[in-house]
Amino acid sequence: MLYASTRSLALALAFALTLTACDASIDDATADLTETEQTEAAYLVADALAEDTGGLLASASDLTASVSPNGLSEGPRSVRGNRRAVACRGGDQSVSYDAGTGTHTVTYACSQSNPVGERSYAATLLYQFRDASGGFVARPDANWESVASVGFDGEREGSVSMSRGEFSAASTFEQSSDWSLTGLGDAASPAVFSVEQQRSGTSTRTGPRGDGSREFDITLTGTGIELVPAADGTGYAASGELSYTLTMEVVRGDRTVEREVEGTITLDGTERGLLRILGLRGAYRISLGDGATSRT
Repeated sequence: MLYASTRSLALALAFALTLTACDASIDDATADLTETEQTEAAYLVADALAEDTGGLLASASDLTASVSPNGLSEGPRSVRGNRRAVACRGGDQSVSYDAGTGTHTVTYACSQSNPVGERSYAATLLYQFRDASGGFVARPDANWESVASVGFDGEREGSVSMSRGEFSAASTFEQSSDWSLTGLGDAASPAVFSVEQQRSGTSTRTGPRGDGSREFDITLTGTGIELVPAADGTGYAASGELSYTLTMEVVRGDRTVEREVEGTITLDGTERGLLRILGLRGAYRISLGDGATSRT
């Protein structure tokens, strides 16, 4: 009995030490980042999130759009990161419907420029609209009241260049996302969505201390994110918490190494999100429209 107790205690201590070592490795990797690299990490996550940079909010806008034979337009519960601008979908959208699988396929190309940047990307979107009994809805634009859920897969690739304060940035990226939107038929409760998005590419930044280029890979995940009336009274917005994992290159002397950064993004129904980095104090406030980032 004593041997069993001693052995159990030893195993428990070993397990605790393993967990401590894992937490320490994450914190050490984060603490090893310079202040500039922390800001760079926040910028990369902001790009993966914001609408104007083709991020998660651009996909959320597509997910909640009205789909018709003519293409995408604002829907009854459209979510936008930037309601002051027209969604970037171009004028030449291709739409098809497969009655056998209930899949709507939409493709478009976006190209826009403004005083602070340019964006150009192509998107391929797959939708399945279902009613409360699980049947397909072939014309969601004409029968929106019968839509109970939406399954959505989106792929996007292209390039973005932005100027933010003393920094300017250009990146090329590939992005894929898998969404589900449920509860649309329940007027008493908010609709909710779940999402997993993967974005990877190369980013080049120019700042006061010179230029830098790095490869990156970002995963954003969220479950139970609610669709709520926007705080400013215009349309709908997202409320809930996303988690992210960012792998990015950093330079250490004459070596280029990878660092993993983890954290959360809080969405509160406004046009901004609050980004936190695991192991660091403070947070970054991010515009869901253009991705502008400031430390709080």
